[in-house]
Amino acid sequence: MKHTKEKIEGLLERFGAPLNIFDEKGFAENYRRLYETMASLYGKYQIAYSFKTNYTPYICLAAKKLGAYAEVVSGMEYALARQIGYEERQIIFNGPDKGVEGIEAFLRGCIVNVDSLDELKAVQRAAEARPDGEYRVGLRVNLDIGQGFVSRFGMDETDVEAAFRIVSEVKNLRIAGLHCHISRCRGKEAWRKRTEYMLKLADRFFDGAPEYIDLGSGMFGSMAPEFAAQFGEVPTYEEYAQVTAGLVAAHYPSGNGPVLFTEPGTTLINRFAECATRVECIKAINGCHFAVLNASEHNLGETCTLKRLPVTVIPGGAPQTAYDSIDLTGYTCLEQDVLLPAYKGMLAKGDYVIFGNTGGYSTVLKPPFIRPDCAMVAAKPNGEYALIKKAETFSDIFRNYVFEDGTK
Repeated sequence: MKHTKEKIEGLLERFGAPLNIFDEKGFAENYRRLYETMASLYGKYQIAYSFKTNYTPYICLAAKKLGAYAEVVSGMEYALARQIGYEERQIIFNGPDKGVEGIEAFLRGCIVNVDSLDELKAVQRAAEARPDGEYRVGLRVNLDIGQGFVSRFGMDETDVEAAFRIVSEVKNLRIAGLHCHISRCRGKEAWRKRTEYMLKLADRFFDGAPEYIDLGSGMFGSMAPEFAAQFGEVPTYEEYAQVTAGLVAAHYPSGNGPVLFTEPGTTLINRFAECATRVECIKAINGCHFAVLNASEHNLGETCTLKRLPVTVIPGGAPQTAYDSIDLTGYTCLEQDVLLPAYKGMLAKGDYVIFGNTGGYSTVLKPPFIRPDCAMVAAKPNGEYALIKKAETFSDIFRNYVFEDGTK
């Protein structure tokens, strides 16, 4: 998105600062490119948008309108999916602790992937208590593809074997599909290995094709070149499609293969949200320069603590100074609240700093620490801006606290 001083000033005056800005058109174009690239190689491909990445209802509904299923991991997210109109058959319920809502979703016909044998046994009891119904369940499997750590999620092959034995004894329950998700493995070869592993498991445990294979999430998405350069290998959607959809298509040449799910979150949203901030103060301490902004690292998401987010500085009108190195810092009282270390460029108090790639794990992880969360607007394709999340207030934060001393 391109912003002028007048536009940013107007938005911050109207909605407050800092301000999250959602690029609705860019999000839709990115969604379509991912979907069409994968579906061109395997027609039974289906996106399930990861609610936990950014559960702003407007964004979840935008994904739904584009054809996405909902991927949820809690009762709260499940309730949101139903609230915005998802049918149960379009909801995938994952996560290691689904609670009673997970059983409810299972009984209603959602795609529920159990994370452990204990979860499976709870599902088994629920199915046996309703012998007149017919139910299905999926298994989340734990894969070792050389990622260098043991994931705590899913079931190893021994438990998968046990799961099939358990389900074989339940007349009204069947295992419909397999699910996996591997963190910290976004490279092309990692995706090839997970796909090959899942196909091997499907051949071993199913007579014919399963109803679905779900490869989880973790693909790189669209990024500005200077940001992508920090990650090393960044496969294109075409390259990801070859080692996922292409392999599944080759494995089931008759066309009777499973539905192939992926569950993108940051892949879809990260580049298409920005956070607009303002420089409130600039100071020098022992030869070091610091600019205090009216946002914190919590507003930008975890990525800003790991990589250098792309930034655009819009002059606010005051004379700027050239800095070889100035830390852009947040409003909190934490030393580590540095939004961008060692920024080099022109800067002045009152300038506007726009941080890019803030769509994922920002709003959903912003705690009520020191200040409430800020507002979010959607940049509409027609050039207008719509409020899609109000700024939080004192009342929003403290309404659930008890102010009385409790004595009578």
